[in-house]
Amino acid sequence: MKALIRKIARYAITILLVIIAVVIIFRAWVFYTESPWTRDARFAADVVAISPDVTGLITEVPVHDNQLVKKGDTLFVVDRPRYQKALDQAQADVEYYQALVSEKRREAGRRNQLGTSAMSREAIEQSNNDLQTSEHQLAKSVATRDLAKIDLERTTVKAPSDGWVTNLNVYQGEFITRGSVAVALVQEHSFYVLAYLEETKLHGVEKGFRAEVTPLGSNIVLRGTVDSVAAGVTNSSSSVDSKGMATVDSNLEWVRLAQRVPVRIRLDQQPGNRFPAGTTATVVITGQADRQPEQVSPMVRLFNRLREFG
Repeated sequence: MKALIRKIARYAITILLVIIAVVIIFRAWVFYTESPWTRDARFAADVVAISPDVTGLITEVPVHDNQLVKKGDTLFVVDRPRYQKALDQAQADVEYYQALVSEKRREAGRRNQLGTSAMSREAIEQSNNDLQTSEHQLAKSVATRDLAKIDLERTTVKAPSDGWVTNLNVYQGEFITRGSVAVALVQEHSFYVLAYLEETKLHGVEKGFRAEVTPLGSNIVLRGTVDSVAAGVTNSSSSVDSKGMATVDSNLEWVRLAQRVPVRIRLDQQPGNRFPAGTTATVVITGQADRQPEQVSPMVRLFNRLREFG
């Protein structure tokens, strides 16, 4: 009798353990596949591509790579002596045409005052035409001088905002052309997170929902708010032929991968360059409120860590 009881107890314990394991596995599967989270998230920031508006030799580079600069700091200088001489020449042309216009104006005034009784109408008209021509040349020289002033000002390339100089690839003595990207400036207070959530998890994401951001390989948890959800993504299964007709691939796989949609998250506190733009993170959307530490069970903490690996 005792042997039968022991046998029944072993069967009961085994069945109970199997049920517990099934429940744990099911909860883990639901937690992993249906809760609004992703490990495919990246830190991002507003990046300004710095390009010179003038062409010439780089004469000065007072900054170094990855330096934090303030708005208005000089990044590099392009051939300032040449553009200074161009401005001086343009200013000399303006002064010359100003003197010429004054002379032509006096001459035209005298001839108009004397009238046709002292000289021919043709000579009077010629004098007025010469005055108009000189005035046009003066206006052109003034425009050239103003443009030379702008070029001289833009020989000194300055930081448009606070931020970090990144990928600095210009050096003193190097020739640079107008419009070529010389350096990238990562703006200081512009960091945010782009979380690429699967379409099957978007039901738990709304604007204003709170989010937890865990940088890859770190125990630090940053908090933020869902700022927006992308309104559309590229459809890789559709294209347009030469006549504008839609072409749709007819591939229907047994396992369909869910489309990922970018979700922008605004961080509560700016991390600076501690987590550079482009680095990865795990994001969990917690709903309308933040999760309190006492609300997170050890099993959930374990699942959160396992999320980074698959």
